[in-house]
Amino acid sequence: MFGFGKEKSANEEAEERRIEAMKQSIEAALVQMKKQADAALTDRCEASAKRLTEFLKNPKLPKDYAKQVREGVDRLMLQAFMKATALAAKEAVDAGKNDDSEKRTAKIKEAREKLSGAMKNKAPQEFKQQCERMLEVAMLSGGVKAKGPTKAKPRDTAPRVENRAKPVDTAPTAVAPAKKPETKKLKTYAKPVGA
Repeated sequence: MFGFGKEKSANEEAEERRIEAMKQSIEAALVQMKKQADAALTDRCEASAKRLTEFLKNPKLPKDYAKQVREGVDRLMLQAFMKATALAAKEAVDAGKNDDSEKRTAKIKEAREKLSGAMKNKAPQEFKQQCERMLEVAMLSGGVKAKGPTKAKPRDTAPRVENRAKPVDTAPTAVAPAKKPETKKLKTYAKPVGA
């Protein structure tokens, strides 16, 4: 009977070592995922999140530890998508300033895709509004050239006024300086006026 108890404790110790090894690999994957989130690599973050959720399905892991890791994964996913959205929106605005309409269109599309991912990961509503404003600025910047009149620049229908200025060859060449008018001295009165 005593030997049976020792064998069970050896199995428990081996199981504890396996669980600790799993925790270490999960924490290493979280560190790697944080680096990917900082670099706004959403595809890699999604792959890491899937791998981590598979690890967390193990029933032998403590429930509070698994919950804490899931919250960390959610935060990192949100960070990655928010950063990727902001970077794509900024690049779209810059491309609009440089009149690169193809790049601007591609970056607006990318920013919208990343924004939907950020909203799926519970991004705040203020973030969505800011991104929508940036994308609107990007759409309105650069590349606005219209053939013909527009509301902003209607067709010029005012009659043309003839240029009345004389050409250089018919203008007078030199004008004599004007004489100074003579100033008259005021008369002095003995009694002030109005007194």
